[in-house]
Amino acid sequence: MPQYRIFRSLGLTENESKVYMTLLDIGTAQAGHITEKSGIHRRNVYDSLSRLMEKGLVSFVTVNNKKMFSPVNPRRFLEIINEKKFELESLKNDFGKLMPELELRTRMQEKHDVRFFKGVEGLKTVYEDIIRTGKDYVGYGPGHLLEKILKHYFRHYVNSRINARIRLKLIYDEASRHTVKKNPLSEIRFIPNQYSSRAALRIYGDKVALLLLTEEEPLAIVIKNKAIADGYRKYFEVMWKAAKP
Repeated sequence: MPQYRIFRSLGLTENESKVYMTLLDIGTAQAGHITEKSGIHRRNVYDSLSRLMEKGLVSFVTVNNKKMFSPVNPRRFLEIINEKKFELESLKNDFGKLMPELELRTRMQEKHDVRFFKGVEGLKTVYEDIIRTGKDYVGYGPGHLLEKILKHYFRHYVNSRINARIRLKLIYDEASRHTVKKNPLSEIRFIPNQYSSRAALRIYGDKVALLLLTEEEPLAIVIKNKAIADGYRKYFEVMWKAAKP
């Protein structure tokens, strides 16, 4: 159910989510009644109720020596979201204070290096590095695979790129002509499908990112070397002249 996914994002387990939703349906009830309606083992129901009370999502009263549990108004979730937002802002501020030292150490290590990144999160790291570099870049496809793998993050990246005023030139295969959306500050040209592969290239600043776009486990290799980046740019210009708008 969609609400369970949202509850998990807010830190609730599946059992906690089911117990809370059950209480919303039946109102004030004993643990036994909750067990019957939710289908969760009685011991797990008690554990879930305990954690929900710690989170301020369930309350109880004792009537005739019996504990009766009630759900707290769902608006409590909005308070939890605001609390998380405040915690994230505080974490962001604290981390911002560390950034100058961390970036200094990174620059000392990045004069000339090669780095490997695996998985979707690895690809995101590369694209965040492109934004951080803040310079126009060039490269070639395949565009439809990239959007398929990065999914919702790709739209976030495009918005960040546009806000940073970063321009790009990309070459895709003809198969991408009708599937890849053209975004602002971008120029796209196309080459015949027979020259397409799952490998992609992005050249930004003094770095070259070689991307292997497979859904099973994407791979990125980032080379930081000005001479290599300049060499790839010249190779790209040759391809750009041969590609079709």
